[in-house]
Amino acid sequence: MDVGTKRVIEGAVAGAAAGLMASWVMSEFHDAWKVASGERDVGDEPNTVKVADAVTEATVGEPVPEEYREPAGAAVHYGFGMFLGALYGAAVEVRPETSAGFGTAYGAAVSLVADEMAMPALGFSPPASEVAASTHLRGFVSHLVFGVALEAARRLLIAGVRAKIG
Repeated sequence: MDVGTKRVIEGAVAGAAAGLMASWVMSEFHDAWKVASGERDVGDEPNTVKVADAVTEATVGEPVPEEYREPAGAAVHYGFGMFLGALYGAAVEVRPETSAGFGTAYGAAVSLVADEMAMPALGFSPPASEVAASTHLRGFVSHLVFGVALEAARRLLIAGVRAKIG
């Protein structure tokens, strides 16, 4: 295996682990923002649960059972974070400028593509024009936090991998 391929694989593995950590940091930040702002849940299920339902209905023909809805949503959230982290980690190895702004450029791109475009287009959230500006802001800043946490964790992990492997 050539050095370039090895570095991309190392980057993807470190990125996946970093994505898991960054997803947790993002969730904690998101929840803290909601508490600090006095926002209350309006009873609408998180998009991650809606995605889990869509996948389950497409594969087994039924929605996620009630007792598994929260863990299924968490699995989607953390799984997607790991996927995004693996892409990021591999991309940084090929194009180091991917880490621009210490991961904030990537976080902003994820917010735009996933939250603002894909979720409404797939019917998991209302059109952007029907969502409060404060919700857009919280989501955007949460994704910036994801990007920073992703880059911080990736740097620590990739340094550890390279020190161990040599």
